[in-house]
Amino acid sequence: MKIFKNIFLSLLASLLFVTASADEGMWLPLQIKQMQGKITTLGGKLSPEDIYSINNSSIKDAIVQFGTFCTAEVVSDKGLLFTNHHCGYDAIASLSTTQENHLDNGFWAKSFEEELNVPGLTISFLVELVDVTDRVIVADDPEAEMWTVESEYSEQYGDNYKVTVSSMYSGSEYYLEVYKVYRDIRLVGTPPASVGKFGGDTDNWMWPRHTGDFSIFRVYAGEDNEPADFSTKNKPLKPRHFLPVSLKGAKEGMFSMTVGFPGSTERYIPSGAINYLLTNEYPDYVNLMGKKLKVMKADMDADESVRLALASDYASLANSHKYFKGVIERAGKTGLMKEKLALEKTFNAWAKETPEKNERYGTVVDDIKRSYEDSKVASKANTYLNMALFSTNLTAKNFTLWRLHTAMQSNPEDKSRWESLLTSISEGLTENYKGYEPNTDQKVFAELMEAMHNDLPIQQRPDFFNSKTFLKSKAKKGKSRFEVYAEKIYGKSMLADTTKLKKFLKKPSFKQLDKDPGMEILLDGIAMYRSIMAQTEMGNLQREESMKIYIEGLRKMRPDKLFFPDANFSMRMSFGQVEPYKADGKEFSYYTIGQEILEKEKPGDEEFSVPGGLHDLLMNKDYGQYANEKGELPVCFISSNDITGGNSGSPVIDGEGNLIGIAFDGNWESMVSDLIYEPEINRTISVDVRYVLFIIDKYAKCQRLIDELKFAN
Repeated sequence: MKIFKNIFLSLLASLLFVTASADEGMWLPLQIKQMQGKITTLGGKLSPEDIYSINNSSIKDAIVQFGTFCTAEVVSDKGLLFTNHHCGYDAIASLSTTQENHLDNGFWAKSFEEELNVPGLTISFLVELVDVTDRVIVADDPEAEMWTVESEYSEQYGDNYKVTVSSMYSGSEYYLEVYKVYRDIRLVGTPPASVGKFGGDTDNWMWPRHTGDFSIFRVYAGEDNEPADFSTKNKPLKPRHFLPVSLKGAKEGMFSMTVGFPGSTERYIPSGAINYLLTNEYPDYVNLMGKKLKVMKADMDADESVRLALASDYASLANSHKYFKGVIERAGKTGLMKEKLALEKTFNAWAKETPEKNERYGTVVDDIKRSYEDSKVASKANTYLNMALFSTNLTAKNFTLWRLHTAMQSNPEDKSRWESLLTSISEGLTENYKGYEPNTDQKVFAELMEAMHNDLPIQQRPDFFNSKTFLKSKAKKGKSRFEVYAEKIYGKSMLADTTKLKKFLKKPSFKQLDKDPGMEILLDGIAMYRSIMAQTEMGNLQREESMKIYIEGLRKMRPDKLFFPDANFSMRMSFGQVEPYKADGKEFSYYTIGQEILEKEKPGDEEFSVPGGLHDLLMNKDYGQYANEKGELPVCFISSNDITGGNSGSPVIDGEGNLIGIAFDGNWESMVSDLIYEPEINRTISVDVRYVLFIIDKYAKCQRLIDELKFAN
């Protein structure tokens, strides 16, 4: 296939678009009608109205944005949700204690009354998607017009709704999204982490997988079925639509669809941008994340309470760390750069066909490359600012205190001007510092400040490195100067001590806040950020305009192709098939089975231990109705659906609209999929719904949940 592409360069322009053979595409709901032919070709029997309808119940009404970064699906007429274990991880960890350790032991509510409220967790249903391009694009100030549109729709819909206008195609189009937000969400069931995270970091992003990556929640509503704050009087939600569950499972070659909220892709950026990411930004991410993970892991291994407190943050960070490592490693083993360069060659040749095209598009590829090169130094400083300084809890949890500092400084005598901020900080203190471990954070701060100091040129460092506190910090008694410096800051700052902070909030003083050593660091960091933004503002605006022109040119070069916008957490549909793949000289089956869990089992190993009850079920091959036609227990499967982060928890739906799996990962060979889609190797990894039901039924013996589901066959 690649040889074919290299010979016929003119066909490379179709690389990023829909073709008969490729399954690439994270499609907007408003593009579904144009996808009907593809759905039918792949074996789907669903109509566009079945998938996305404003007036009638449709599949989109069963899909929710779970929290901020995940997806979930409604699977019963009582608001039951399936999502990933790693999506529910933070909620599960927050509800766990050393006495009731739901994270390690699992949790199964035997009644509605036993279901556990998760404070702060919300889910959002998409109500409608509106193309507002014509209104925004002609405005003198498009950004201000976006705010105006959002305000108008927010007033129309009311407090239970979230309204946002998103830019698509680098500012060529604008879409308004309206979501209904539910606030009473409860944990219903979760397998132990030894099931939900089986394989741990070793297996993460790898295929084959044997991970029961699922958890179960429920949406509650008020008496009127509308969103409401948590109350014991609330009732399970009556949804507009829910997904039936299929026991037929995934079969090779069958149609598969995902619906979810993918977060971020950069499929259209040219080679110059990719080269910058691979050689500059991503290596810095890997370096800084690795340092933080090392410190966290040591403290988590030493203390059970610390492990539970940091478990969610650690898992998320470890996932990102391996992702960026994988992109760097896999980029050189794919046709990524070669294909991008060939596409740019085709594009530049097209641009030179007429003087008009050459004037607008002739230099845009080089312009984008130059913009990255020109901002390299400032961008590195920005990376260290965000991934080092602002990744510590000392600063990350206290931007509201910076706002308070600003308000007090502007109006030192008018307490009414900043009274609301004091109230907000006080009321949110417990939630804000949930999972905060000051001793670990102090060690992380020391490690990352050493990296920031040593890796950045003097002129790019924040001012606190010139402070007396830092300059007088000297290595002693086996501690580095950065560890000594961290001890001083964390020992004195109210930003690192909730007791001191509570005392301050009762009797606030601008002088005390202004002189706080933690606040000084935060202020210096924000000043550094503003300086970087000033240095790069014009270049960033020019780059954004260049990307807009480049994508515009690509679309004009191939007017016969339907483009999808890069992912941005808006609802998207992806269409593919269940299928195996070949890579690096190996052939991979499309599914895994329960007996392979026993082959991987390592008793006592954090990543590969198997709970006793599950071990016995697998040994006895006691699979019940969840075995396939071969008598095997399906665990996971792969498909050619196009997904990315944010799709975690997305349903995998068969050609008739039934749930067959829950997407949770991509394969290692496709780590560069946020930059380019390669149909031969890009695969979505999903937990088979039959394994989910097996765990609920045979392992957890939670029959009430099985009874609540609707089976399609």
